Amino acid sequence: MFRGYYETAKLELPDDMELREFAIQPFSSESYVRHLSFTSEQELRSFLIEKAPLQVYFSAGKYQSPSAPDMESKGWMGSDLMFDLDADEFCELNVRRFCMGTGEEVLGDECVSNVVSYSEVTAECLKQVYDKATLLKDVLKDDFGLEGEIVFSGNRGFHVNVNCYGDCALLDREDRKKIVEYLTDPRVEPGSPSDFGWAGRLARGVRPLKLDEQVTIDIHRLRRIPGSINGKSGLPVFRISSASELDDLLSRSPFKGSRVVIQPLVTGELNVYNVRVTLKKDLKVTINSEVGIYLALKGLVRLTAYVK
Repeated sequence: MFRGYYETAKLELPDDMELREFAIQPFSSESYVRHLSFTSEQELRSFLIEKAPLQVYFSAGKYQSPSAPDMESKGWMGSDLMFDLDADEFCELNVRRFCMGTGEEVLGDECVSNVVSYSEVTAECLKQVYDKATLLKDVLKDDFGLEGEIVFSGNRGFHVNVNCYGDCALLDREDRKKIVEYLTDPRVEPGSPSDFGWAGRLARGVRPLKLDEQVTIDIHRLRRIPGSINGKSGLPVFRISSASELDDLLSRSPFKGSRVVIQPLVTGELNVYNVRVTLKKDLKVTINSEVGIYLALKGLVRLTAYVK
């Protein structure tokens, strides 16, 4: 299915893709294949059709030799700025734990075999995180003069990316750390609601952000390609400009419009982006492809047949 998708997928690639390192994660592998380089969209597309990877990325960094086998020999030329906002930092997620031996939901240490965890994410939760991403974008613009873009990761979070040139691109790890500290712990007292920066925001009741510092300070970080598939959900990565785009995420699945037969590995009633699904271990059922693929990628079901 992934191979067929990449035959026609509209991938949003950087204008300087020849300077970027690309990377993929193959199916059935926890590791990445890195140090790849492509000079055109067609060259990349041919590669994706051949390999049909689970995940595909390009680097925030720009390099003289992006395919060099180690970072020291790539010839770093600068990096974009990246910020990561994940649902579990802003919402109380309902985390379900299933024992893969029995398929039953478990609490504590009841299971003697492998346990699979599943976090139920709702549209309401994602909208809360999107509001924080919008705040981050506004602060970057107002306080630093930087233009950020918000990208839905395709799973349960957002990235705010700044395509950097000049001085912005050459910020080192310490510079980027200071930006994160300003956003998460501004160390100013509330002033007047009309004051500039965090003094005014705090007076208006706006709270500092929660960000993953490591994402931002890592100049060699990988970015998801808008238009690619998130291998944890089967949903596309896409730029977002309105919270309403989160109302029916499953409708964005490139696999919708067909059905699949699944063999559940667990028993329970689950929430999949506000869609309720009832599963009973080993009892095969036919469901919509977008839901079946999502659950399969979460390790909760096995796909057994594709129904056109």
